[in-house]
Amino acid sequence: MRLANFLRVEHASAAGHAQINSRRIYILPTRYGLIFAALLFLMLLGAVNYGNNPAHLLTFLLAALASNAIYLTWRNLHGLRLVCQGAPAVFADEPGQFLVELDMDERERPAIQLMFEDSEAALLDLQAGSGRHSRTLTLEGMPRGLQRLGRLVISTQYPLGLFRAWCYLECDRPVLVYPRPGEPWTPTGGEGEDTLSGEFGSGNDDFMGLRGYRPGDQPSQIDWKSYARDRGLNTRMFSGQATAPVWIDWQQAPGPDTESRISALARAVIDAEAGGRRYGLKTPEGVFQPASGPAHRHQCLRHLALFGADHA
Repeated sequence: MRLANFLRVEHASAAGHAQINSRRIYILPTRYGLIFAALLFLMLLGAVNYGNNPAHLLTFLLAALASNAIYLTWRNLHGLRLVCQGAPAVFADEPGQFLVELDMDERERPAIQLMFEDSEAALLDLQAGSGRHSRTLTLEGMPRGLQRLGRLVISTQYPLGLFRAWCYLECDRPVLVYPRPGEPWTPTGGEGEDTLSGEFGSGNDDFMGLRGYRPGDQPSQIDWKSYARDRGLNTRMFSGQATAPVWIDWQQAPGPDTESRISALARAVIDAEAGGRRYGLKTPEGVFQPASGPAHRHQCLRHLALFGADHA
C-alpha cells in the first residue's frame, strides 16, 4: 500500500480536476470545540450532582447541536469539485499566483479555505448555482527551477467553528521559476558572421522600410496598415536594428559563479526581446538558434531556469 493512500490524499487528474471523496476528509475538534466539550462535561457533572432535570435537558440539547455540527462540517467539503489551473512562470524571489477554480453545485458551501503549506490562506463563500469561482493563492518567492508546491489543503470550520474538516489534494502543477535577472550588459557578438552591428537593444530609431513577416516578429513591429490594405503581413525595420542576430553566449557572460552567469544571460534575453532583436542562446547544455517572440523568450528562460538540474 502506498503512503499516499494510507494518508488518504486526494489526487487531481492530469487535467487538474478533482472531487473530494468522503474517505479523504479528516475532521477534528478545534480549540473552541475542546473548550465547548469541557464545558458540557462540567454542566453534566453539575446536572447529575444536583439532579436538575432542566440542566440535563440543556446539556443534552447543546451536545446534540455539537453532534449535528460534525455532520454539517463534513458535508460542507464532501463532493466539492476543484480544478487546479496552476501558476504562470515567475522570476526567482518574486511571488507566484496559483489559480484554483471551484465548481458550484446545488448546495451552498460557506467558509471554504484554500492554502498550500507556504502560502497564505484564501477564504471564500460559494453560493448555490453561482457557476465556477476562481481564487488565486499567493506563493512566496522561490528559487529558480521547477518548483513543486506540495499538497493543497482544503478545509472548513462551518457552521459553528467547533470542528475543522480538511482534505489534502495532490495536484501535479509545478511552477517554473525563471532566474533572477542580473545587471544589464552588452554581448560582444557570436561566431562567424553573427556579430553585433549596433548597440544591444536599440532598435526603434528611424524607419527604414518593410520586409516580409517572419515567425516570432513582435506584434508592435508589424505594419497593420499595409495588412488592412490586403498587402500581406510586413514588418517595419528601423535604423537601430541590426541585421545580424545577437548571440548570447555562456562564455561571454559576466560573473564569478554559475548563478551569476545564469542571471546575466537571463537579463540579456529579456533586453534582446524588449529591443525587438533576433537572438540566440549558447550554454554548455544546449544551443538555441536565433529567433524572437514570446515563445522563444520562454524557451530560453526555461532552459536557464532548469540549467544544471535533472528534471527528467
